[in-house]
Amino acid sequence: MAKRSDVPRTVQFWRLVDARDDSLVAEVDWDTVLRHLYGERRTFGIDGREHAGTIVPVNVPHEWSDFIGVADVPDAQAPENEELTHGVVIAAGKDYVPNQEDVGSGAQKPMGLDGDNWSPVDNLFVWHLPFGNMIGVLAESTSSSKAGKYADWLTRATRELYDDDPGFAWAARPVIDMARANLIRKAHGLRSFVYAGEMGEAVNEASGAKAIFVGPNRKRPTAIRIEVKASLVRGKSAPHEDEQVLLDWFNDTFGSLDGEVSKAQVSLPASEDAPASEVDLLHHRLTRKVRVPLALGTTRAFRSTSAVGAIVEAFGIDRAELLKLRYNKD
Repeated sequence: MAKRSDVPRTVQFWRLVDARDDSLVAEVDWDTVLRHLYGERRTFGIDGREHAGTIVPVNVPHEWSDFIGVADVPDAQAPENEELTHGVVIAAGKDYVPNQEDVGSGAQKPMGLDGDNWSPVDNLFVWHLPFGNMIGVLAESTSSSKAGKYADWLTRATRELYDDDPGFAWAARPVIDMARANLIRKAHGLRSFVYAGEMGEAVNEASGAKAIFVGPNRKRPTAIRIEVKASLVRGKSAPHEDEQVLLDWFNDTFGSLDGEVSKAQVSLPASEDAPASEVDLLHHRLTRKVRVPLALGTTRAFRSTSAVGAIVEAFGIDRAELLKLRYNKD
């Protein structure tokens, strides 16, 4: 089994808002807040699962200086130290330790913990953008916590900042760009798509799911959910032709998004005007596919600095779009 030096992940951009009414909140000096939280592990039970947050400092390399600064952003809070930024690692406890395998013999044994004070966790990595109360998040695995849980943790961790408003709480909402949804209308093809919808007599049928399921003498279901994933075959697909085939199929069969659709995500190939990107058509949320370097050697683990760095670099690609949405919730 070949050892990979990095793994693909998706960065999602979210906005922190007032949980009571989803209203925008005056921009917070997050650099000061995170420096205040630095140095202490803060743990809270959230929905029956322990969530521990730790602040990690990340040095700002020269190549980030063109986009991480806020000299061109009116009224934005500049960091105290422009050569240092901070991420947050939210470690949520998990019930088991993965096995490891000898690739020669097939023998397996559990990954070892370093002692009774150590516990397996799934990590969510978070970085606060320098404007708009926005965050970028990157999940280590599918069982990592989500942005909403980070908002809950942040509310608890910064409670003393809102003594004059005891009912205040943060909530996370996807950063939405309606213009991003228009990308598919201009696209010449798709690299992949995922679509999921419900059909049957007891639900509001999704047109795409219905189109796949119908057939002669097929009994009509009461309620089922269908999920379709389609992508190019690496090394065998004819990229331009098959990308167009995927686009036409998606538009003809699923494009209207009528009915009870629970997932509609497309991956657009790079063009002369834009790099490859992912679009969530249901929420039009901004996401960016990245590759996260793994620690070399025997651990093969995520490094917090690399994961946070991947978020920062994704922000660099989408900075202009995010800045346009600085004051827009919708």
